[in-house]
Amino acid sequence: MSSLVNMLEVLSDEDIQWVLSVGVEKAVEQKEIIIQAGDYIENLYIVLEGQLAVYITSAGDARVSTICPGEVMGEMSYLEYKPTSAYVIAETDAVLLAIPRDMLDARVQEDPEFGKRLYRGIAISISNRLRMTLKRVDHMLKVLESAKAWTKDGPC
Repeated sequence: MSSLVNMLEVLSDEDIQWVLSVGVEKAVEQKEIIIQAGDYIENLYIVLEGQLAVYITSAGDARVSTICPGEVMGEMSYLEYKPTSAYVIAETDAVLLAIPRDMLDARVQEDPEFGKRLYRGIAISISNRLRMTLKRVDHMLKVLESAKAWTKDGPC
């Protein structure tokens, strides 16, 4: 389930119309860097088209995730207002909807109920990503244990 579906489930129709009215479509080309690690970003993004790759520099530029249409990105930096922990590159030509931080912050101040729905949607999105990460870690640990057993006992 994409994070946008999670967001749409908790946002009202009015909220969605507002997001679409303040969001700015941004076309990006394949291999274009969208988010640079360590930067403060000023937008929350929704991927409308294309596929993006997420890399972390602390693991030797390891690819850690793929972001597909309907997913939200930049939500961790939006919540914490900290520099990004990863960099994101377009794997294909893509179209993003950039929702400016200052517009979101102003709307949250004006309409606390919108803020509750927005933050709940972001929390659900992050929770789902964490669940998927835990599944991948569990799989990697099983593979590692299998490899350890194989090297200890040999192939026969």
